[in-house]
Amino acid sequence: MRRGLVTRVGRKSLLPAVVFALSCVTDLQAGVEDRDWCLTSTSQFDLLSDLKSSDALALLGSLHRFRSASLALLPSGQSAPALVPKLLVFERRRDFAKTFKSTVMVGFTRSSLDQSLLASGPDREGRLLHRNAFHEYTHYLIRSHAELNLPIWYEEGLASYLSTLSVDSQGLAVVGRVPYEYLRGALVSSGASITDVVGERFRMGADHHEMSGTYGLAWALVRFLHHAKAPDGTRYASKLGEMLAAIDNGAPSIDALRSTLDMDPAGLGVRLKRYYENDRLPVYRFQTAIAEKLPFRRECLDPVAARYELAQAAAFRNREFAIDLFAEVVEMDPNHIGALIGLSRLDTGARSVEFAKRAYGVDADDPAANIRLAELLVANCRQGETFVDTVDPDSGTLSDDMPRVERPPAASRSDSCRRNVEDATALYRRAIDSPQHAGTAAYGLGIASLLTRQWSDALTFLHAAYLRAPWSPQVNFYLGEAYRRTGDLGRARRHFRKTVNWHPERSWRDRAEHALASISPVK
Repeated sequence: MRRGLVTRVGRKSLLPAVVFALSCVTDLQAGVEDRDWCLTSTSQFDLLSDLKSSDALALLGSLHRFRSASLALLPSGQSAPALVPKLLVFERRRDFAKTFKSTVMVGFTRSSLDQSLLASGPDREGRLLHRNAFHEYTHYLIRSHAELNLPIWYEEGLASYLSTLSVDSQGLAVVGRVPYEYLRGALVSSGASITDVVGERFRMGADHHEMSGTYGLAWALVRFLHHAKAPDGTRYASKLGEMLAAIDNGAPSIDALRSTLDMDPAGLGVRLKRYYENDRLPVYRFQTAIAEKLPFRRECLDPVAARYELAQAAAFRNREFAIDLFAEVVEMDPNHIGALIGLSRLDTGARSVEFAKRAYGVDADDPAANIRLAELLVANCRQGETFVDTVDPDSGTLSDDMPRVERPPAASRSDSCRRNVEDATALYRRAIDSPQHAGTAAYGLGIASLLTRQWSDALTFLHAAYLRAPWSPQVNFYLGEAYRRTGDLGRARRHFRKTVNWHPERSWRDRAEHALASISPVK
């Protein structure tokens, strides 16, 4: 039929078709940075994606309804005043894999003081795009609303559990649907036991959110805890808050399961297998307010902006790719402050300082440029974290609003470090009123105040940073130090314990334990 049509209209009409076909081939072969990336902004989140417009708006509506319903199912707490998250959603799995240098991940969440990045894509079969986005968005909602730190097995299992949530046009929400084949397979042949999974507090596997049996076990356990009944007929869900509070306070998950739920993890694997033999496990249905239409603004990015956004996202997992993209941005726009700062963060030594100086030289009032210079000025003045003036052999000082790098004589290095911190304080203060950068600026001012023994100022700034990220064990550590220095030993203990319980790095946990030991016991 199509051949007949071509014959009737003549050979010249083939040209547009050939051009269209070539454009399609070009689009399919285009690198991830040359895809059509568009930003859809709302009051709740920014969605950056190369999805077709109709698909992006459909995902936007799904996320809006998901948010309205899921908040009723999350651990309660006071909402942190965080900025809206950025959701980076890839249409093609291979583009996600290239950007983040991983063939096993389908998504991740990276929280920060100023903005959370949520990245996701489809699974290997090109499906589950909405479910994967829901999973990552759950991590953000947990961090934004829960006062407790959650063990990684529970947080990952909860995110997978809630990713099945759906809301129909009448506001009926359904959650708890079971991917039986996947969960049964995880229970039988995951290579890990329930005890292994429950024993994880900070990390699960080499790559976060890989769809492996380990994550399947976490999903199976959390779904069980939310739906199943104990032998006495009570729901385990009624005591989940008590269990999570015990874990937040330092109890190992295995001990908390025993003490609050009277559950022995050693026999739990067998019990879960029996539970999931049922092909018709009940789900939760509840009525929720139908979300009103969410106003949005949509714009598509030019090549410079697209490369910058991808570089920003890739920087912490794929350094080489990020450097290449930042370099392309600077080649196209030599005064691109964001890309210069990105290169400064990824490079080291003199080149790191050089890129930061170039960014500052473009606009001395830019908050991000001020913060980056301040970070470099303070960095080497934190040796030993004793909060006294320290030696800094390669410090940068600020003079006439422009940085310079100098190596002072040994006798004057302490004075140089003191000047660096003072200059950094001035730079941080320039950024403190920026809504986008206030969290990082407050944190930096808190550290600088500790270094200069301005204990009251340190407490003020670090508490502001804590309100942005109460889940951060590192922020808790420095806030604990500020409370210790101002004599509030009770609050100091509380925040040091948060670091001991929740920092994934042993060195930080050791430092917090040392700080706790330095405080006299409660009488």
